[in-house]
Amino acid sequence: MNTVLAALVVVASLLPASPAAAAAPIDWRDEAIYMVMTDRFRNGDPSNDLDSVPGKADWWQGGDLQGVIDELDYIKSLGMTAIWITPVAQQMKGGYHGYWTLDSYTIDPHLGDMAKLQELVRKAHEKNLKVVLDVVPNHLGTGHPWLSDGTHVGWFHPDCPINFADQSSVENCWLAGLPDLNTENPVVRAYLIDWANWLIEQTGVDGFRVDAARHLSKDFLRSFTTAIRAKHPSFWILGEVYSSGYRYQSGFLDAGLDAVTDFGTYDSVRIGLDPRGNLGQLTTSPSLAADLGAGREDARAIFIDNHDVPRFVGRDSPDEATKARLEQALVYLFTMPGTPVLYYGTEVALPGGPDPDDRRPMPWAGGDEDVRQLVRDVAMLRQAIPSLRRGSFDEIASERGLAIYDRRGGPDVAVVALNGDEQRAVDVPLAKLGLAGGLLHRTVGPGIRGTIDGSTLRMTLAPRAAGIFLVGAAPEGFVLPLWSMLLLGIAVVVVAAAVIVARARRRFLHRV
Repeated sequence: MNTVLAALVVVASLLPASPAAAAAPIDWRDEAIYMVMTDRFRNGDPSNDLDSVPGKADWWQGGDLQGVIDELDYIKSLGMTAIWITPVAQQMKGGYHGYWTLDSYTIDPHLGDMAKLQELVRKAHEKNLKVVLDVVPNHLGTGHPWLSDGTHVGWFHPDCPINFADQSSVENCWLAGLPDLNTENPVVRAYLIDWANWLIEQTGVDGFRVDAARHLSKDFLRSFTTAIRAKHPSFWILGEVYSSGYRYQSGFLDAGLDAVTDFGTYDSVRIGLDPRGNLGQLTTSPSLAADLGAGREDARAIFIDNHDVPRFVGRDSPDEATKARLEQALVYLFTMPGTPVLYYGTEVALPGGPDPDDRRPMPWAGGDEDVRQLVRDVAMLRQAIPSLRRGSFDEIASERGLAIYDRRGGPDVAVVALNGDEQRAVDVPLAKLGLAGGLLHRTVGPGIRGTIDGSTLRMTLAPRAAGIFLVGAAPEGFVLPLWSMLLLGIAVVVVAAAVIVARARRRFLHRV
């Protein structure tokens, strides 16, 4: 079944879009984003290593844009539809992560150059992968020459420590000692807007992730987003609003952002999937997200870890219990309303503590293949099932040791179950799913079994099971039409060939 599902997804990606479909606005609920810290992903071009020091946690280690290009097929094979790469602007000393800008108009030579960035976007698009570029309009790098060159007077707010209880202080003081740009200054504002539009036009990227968006005034954000959309109407703008409060975050959507980073759901994952946690916490964020505003409940980028927080599994290699909780988190990630964002390495259970330990190099040898396959299964299932992308969210059971919910909105209802430490059997009346009767079309996930018994979905859940039950009303005699069977056959061959090529390439690179 996994091969069939992968094949269907491959076929869909190979079919040309109609002109009408190509012109339709992108609904980013349909996307699954793979986040890459470029310096830590893959070294595709040793000639630009410069002063890189492999293994030095707070310094450049050699990853580059060529490395991302080299692994586009890998990213797509995970079921991802988009890539988010960390900022590419030239950095002040030691800015391997991209957030200490020296020159916004120059690509950092550790990563490549503009031609290489353009190549990355072009080749990603050829594979039907969208590209989201991280940008930093809030500040520049520590010790930036504009602070003292005499020609940029008025470009920066005065240096002051941030009081996070005061929004004015949040917007105008220096985050982590980084020179805060005075975005109220019309010259600064025009510079940032011109640069953003230039970057889009030069590269053809599909979206921005705006770093430190909560530290920008809403007046600036309105000007920034409006000016971008005047030239690029379908451009997607995600803002990092580092807060768990949806009501607070809603103001940034009012200011023009299309979506915000969902720290509320991150907190639910951290609390609910703690070894002593309460699984019932996992069903709370969709209802709380109503505070984002009517029609905007799904305007959220969901994540279970990223480059600013410790890895989900912690700093040590995960034991079986931690791996089981990671698998639960991944099933949850790809079945929640919003846009899932998978941090590089999480698909192989990469460990990591607080920054910079959460930015370890991607392990291209080894890693947990069971977890990686689960990512493929649930991400591809999400691509194939409309209810998992755009469907409603309905809580079925919520208690300390059990969370069950469903997603409705297509031919199949997706029932998602996350179990605690005790094996259990759970019965769900089909009427509770809005069905008079139905068939169990498939299950995906570890430790689960299910059957339809009359008008009841009967689930058996092993300890720490996590899985998806797809229930629909298609007749038992349903047969794919001939054209679908032919496409499916072609796709199976394509998938098999891709797997053979990828394995051969990895063996070659390992030998090299």
